[in-house]
Amino acid sequence: MKQSGGYIDVYSELGEGTTFKIYLPRVHDALDSHKAPETDLLKSRGNETILLVEDEASLRTLTRNLLELSGYTVLEAKSGADAITISNQYDGLLPLLLTDVVMPGMSGRVLAGQLTQKRPLIKVLYMSGYTGQAVGSHGALEEGSFFLQKPFSRDGLVSKVRQALDSGLAKGLEEAPTVLHLNQKSGEPTCKES
Repeated sequence: MKQSGGYIDVYSELGEGTTFKIYLPRVHDALDSHKAPETDLLKSRGNETILLVEDEASLRTLTRNLLELSGYTVLEAKSGADAITISNQYDGLLPLLLTDVVMPGMSGRVLAGQLTQKRPLIKVLYMSGYTGQAVGSHGALEEGSFFLQKPFSRDGLVSKVRQALDSGLAKGLEEAPTVLHLNQKSGEPTCKES
């Protein structure tokens, strides 16, 4: 009996039983040539702390769980005011704010503006059920903002989080003031980034 890639021999004798011999093709170095590629999900893992702001409890819990499964530490807030309180009480490094755009009381953009004043290195990732184009056309987000469309998959969430975290300098750092220092020998001013 011929099978794709191999064959089977069947021997049967009365009183002796039946013997099946299965012949499979020999494959050399199969494991080395087909190593599982590092998935985007593994590349998106991290250990940073994220401030998650979402007014819908079930979505907030789901998002927190997905981020924690990917190695992140999550601080949860149900509103902009709650997020500011949490940020003020948290002494550690807070590299990312993941916030809903449209929330009662305080929008995600207003929240981001207030947090970046106190934490100039924080990066911001907005999320919304509205399309990025719709949110952007109404002036709710600055051009070039990181945006995650709801609903999202775990892969979509963690890859966008990683992209935001790995992006260039935070807005506040890009606009760091220039400080003039005097050269001790010549007395001339020299510019240095602060």
